[in-house]
Amino acid sequence: MVLFRSSFKIMGRKERKVLQLLDEHLEAVMEAVNNLKSLISMLVEGNPQILTSTVIEENVEMISIYESSADDIYLQSLIALCEGAFFSGLREDFMRLFENIDDIADFSKDSSQIIARSRLDSSSLKMLCEEPEASLSLYMEKIVGSVRTLREAVNELERDVDQVIKKSIEVKAFEEEADDIKSKLLETVYSKREELDVLTLLELKELILTLDEIADAAERSSETLLIIVTKARA
Repeated sequence: MVLFRSSFKIMGRKERKVLQLLDEHLEAVMEAVNNLKSLISMLVEGNPQILTSTVIEENVEMISIYESSADDIYLQSLIALCEGAFFSGLREDFMRLFENIDDIADFSKDSSQIIARSRLDSSSLKMLCEEPEASLSLYMEKIVGSVRTLREAVNELERDVDQVIKKSIEVKAFEEEADDIKSKLLETVYSKREELDVLTLLELKELILTLDEIADAAERSSETLLIIVTKARA
């Protein structure tokens, strides 16, 4: 492995295989997150011509498929890393990076399962969109933004380390913005406790907190990415 001031050059075949798997992993994860965003958007809009139980089930199933695909790639990456890709000082960090990225897909699936098994409907989710600056829709935009920016950071590994650092910091900014919105959404839920039955209140809270885990996992991934870059530059 040769490292220049502004680029991260991978020379070995095994290392290139791991970076290819990393890109495939993030692609599957991104699809899971995008499908989750689409599912929640459909629920918020509540168009009866589009929003049917079959459509919801199909979207939940697609998220599950992408999560399963991410799991398969995660396993392949661990095998490749255990076979000797990267110097030992970076191998464990790349394992942690794959693990953190896989968490994004896991929490996307968990969020969709909450919707699938709960009594949450368009009216209950629309309640979380009454404040444009702290809405469920904006919350999802920040969450998706954190994952999309993480993928952009990873894509810069072999091109521009400075961009990796910049994009990783942007992931943190998205996570912080999502965290602020999360707090306001929880306040909204509890402010409606007189109108909501206990089960719906708990389901809304569970959904909000599980969605937050997606942005948290993206942030952990970006922090691990920064560690990799720092070690490689040392």
